Amino acid sequence: MAADHRGGILRADTVDLRRIFGRDIRYTVPLFQRPYVWNRDENWSALWEDIRRTVERAEQAAQSDESVAPHFLGAVVFNETSYLSSNLETREVIDGQQRLTTLQLLLLAARRSATALEHERSARLLGKFLENDEDLFDSDQDPDHRYKVWPTNADRDEFRSVMLGEGNGGRLTQAVDYFQQEIAAWTADTAEPGQRLEALVQTMREHLRLVIIDLEKHDDPQVVFETLNSRGTPLEHADLIKNLLFRRAEHAGADVGRLYEELWAPFDQDEWRTEQTTGRITRSRLDVFLTHWLTMRTRRDFTTSTLFKEFDRWLKTTAAPTEDVFSELARYAEIYDNIDQHPSHGVEGRFLYRMRILQTSTPLPLLLFLYGLDDTVLPRERRLRAIRAIDSYLVRRTILSLGNRDYNNVFRELVAAASLKPGQADEAIITALAAMHGPHRHWPTDTEFRAALEHEPLYVRLYRSRLRIVLEALEDALRTDHTEQLTAPDGDEHLGAKLTIEHVMPQSWREHWPAPADDPSDGADRDELVHTLGNLTLLTQGTRASAASGSPASVSVCTA
Repeated sequence: MAADHRGGILRADTVDLRRIFGRDIRYTVPLFQRPYVWNRDENWSALWEDIRRTVERAEQAAQSDESVAPHFLGAVVFNETSYLSSNLETREVIDGQQRLTTLQLLLLAARRSATALEHERSARLLGKFLENDEDLFDSDQDPDHRYKVWPTNADRDEFRSVMLGEGNGGRLTQAVDYFQQEIAAWTADTAEPGQRLEALVQTMREHLRLVIIDLEKHDDPQVVFETLNSRGTPLEHADLIKNLLFRRAEHAGADVGRLYEELWAPFDQDEWRTEQTTGRITRSRLDVFLTHWLTMRTRRDFTTSTLFKEFDRWLKTTAAPTEDVFSELARYAEIYDNIDQHPSHGVEGRFLYRMRILQTSTPLPLLLFLYGLDDTVLPRERRLRAIRAIDSYLVRRTILSLGNRDYNNVFRELVAAASLKPGQADEAIITALAAMHGPHRHWPTDTEFRAALEHEPLYVRLYRSRLRIVLEALEDALRTDHTEQLTAPDGDEHLGAKLTIEHVMPQSWREHWPAPADDPSDGADRDELVHTLGNLTLLTQGTRASAASGSPASVSVCTA
């Protein structure tokens, strides 16, 4: 037995696979669970090694009549649910769906190996762990009821194909192929492959154990799900949010299948599940998006580790129907996708490029807000004006080395200011930025900015990539319609045409251009100016070598 989150009792039993898969039953994974994510390096190989060692221990024990210690595979949580369209007992999988799905794939691989070895008895035994009795359901109306485990929506098509022997090369197919290859190699490494396979089947039936937790009527599946996955789990905040939203929609009587297919399904694709690093934290792209969206929506400051709690808090206070929340997330996800698609030669594209170089994502909640406003509310000209102001704010502070410590608060306040006057969001943002005070917020004036450009040794004070964006901006401003390329190549996006920063007067100027003997102050002046913007230029790769040699170089672009 196990204590639940309220100090009560959850029913828990330790059972072998005969109790789980040896009867006619369906374990259905709700559509709001995350897709199948287990892989070879982190999961499949470890599982196979554990099972292989257990089989080999069983083989040794059989020779000495010793008992075999079972191998525990972990825990799964079920919630009983009715399914009126068949006579099959049904359990909803609250937690442990990755483990159950993988076991089915392993059993399928073992059955294929048994068939290849013409070991019919093993194939029949394994088949009873994979498929239900067809007399217990209408195979014409519900053909998928033959499967003991029925995964979440995102995986159902591939799971069906894999079980029918028609895998499409996806993750589930790869799992079956991996297990089948391992079993084939392992059984071949013995004088009696059939006997070894039979030992594998017996071990999977009798010596593999799971802890089964069955929820009772008073247990809240959502709370149990959150509690079980609150610590030490690879679950992402997005998975917890997905589970919460669909549970809420289900309780409201919404068509959760339609909500999933129309509004959530894209979030389960690899595009949103790829990992991104922000600062020192690596998260999925979906978690990053949800953080920016929720910051825009709540204008609250929260850490990445509290995303789900903040979302739950916001959801409890909002009067919006759950379906509207799904619609809003889908709409802003499209905006988030489109933000990076702006041409690099435009105002938006150049600003987004500079954001990446400055390694800041804090303006994104504000950008989501601005692009979320229809053009009839905020015309494009005003949106571009707001973006130019944000661009100016970030670059000027960078040049003056003022830091970004308070940017989270700054941009949350800008969202709040813009939301008060959405039709004049540009004016609201400019006014709010101009009113910022203190070293962590101040928007440098033209005078301060000009002084830094003229007198500060920017070459030694700034990262090269950050200094380059200033030179690139100057280059863009000096180009005309007669220039062959209207926009200076971005430093990190057009590597073939990358421009490098070089000194017009070399750093080692004394070697070739010594100061006049009658003007001792000239050397000090040169040392003071050598790293300032006025002595720096962008060169293409072709002219860099010439410049480095100390000979006159044909500079490909304008100097600052």
